[in-house]
Amino acid sequence: MIGTTFAGFTVLDRINHGGMADIYLVADSRDQRFALRVLLPECREDSKRVRQFRWGCEVLAKLQHPNIIHFFGAGEFQETPFAVFEFVDGSNLRQRILRADPLLKTHRKRLLLGMATGLAHIHDRGFLHMDFKPENVLVSHEYVPKIVDFDLAIPRPQKPERHKNMGGSPMYWSPEQLAREPFDERADVFAFGVTAYEVVTGKKPVTGDTREELLSKYMNLDEHLVPPRQRAPDCPPSLERMILKCLEKDMHRRYPSMSLVVRDLQA
Repeated sequence: MIGTTFAGFTVLDRINHGGMADIYLVADSRDQRFALRVLLPECREDSKRVRQFRWGCEVLAKLQHPNIIHFFGAGEFQETPFAVFEFVDGSNLRQRILRADPLLKTHRKRLLLGMATGLAHIHDRGFLHMDFKPENVLVSHEYVPKIVDFDLAIPRPQKPERHKNMGGSPMYWSPEQLAREPFDERADVFAFGVTAYEVVTGKKPVTGDTREELLSKYMNLDEHLVPPRQRAPDCPPSLERMILKCLEKDMHRRYPSMSLVVRDLQA
């Protein structure tokens, strides 16, 4: 598609290739830059994937926050579903963690507070993200985090509920999700805790040689979790307490809402 015109945009480059869609850098007639998300050919005949793609757009259309990717609109071009977002000129948080970006520590509070306030906004607007992880956080050159990918979002339940078909990454699932028990926004709180742990230490909360071993350790996290300050002695005690409270195995001991995480990060 590079060098072609798609839905009135000039396609300049492919930014990312995902399991369901490709992301392109595009320009409009005034040379303004945007990110164009295009459903992959193999997904266009899959009604479930098409619904998922459109649902993610519907959710984003109801959100407006500086730490959530800005959504400009969606449509179909030559029978291909697409969506248009702001272009963030920067890598995602996973890439920065993997390359041990030294500026992560410098901008740690801005990143954590931005992600927390973004998630709180999502919950306030009546949704759970359900796929929060470093890959789904873009980081600008100014280290402003932008939460992306709302295809797996669900309406925020009034009380904990079970969900039969859960997508996302099991390494960021809460213990209650892994046990197929009812869950609520505290599942997103847990995923935030895993991500915050990685930002601070550069490592996941638990390690293992196999997927099964890792999932078993997450199910018994209170036995296996290495406190952040053991891996990152420069981590302030208050930040360690916040992360550990997000990662409580018992959801009833976890923060009940992201707004309280925001409160403690601002203290």
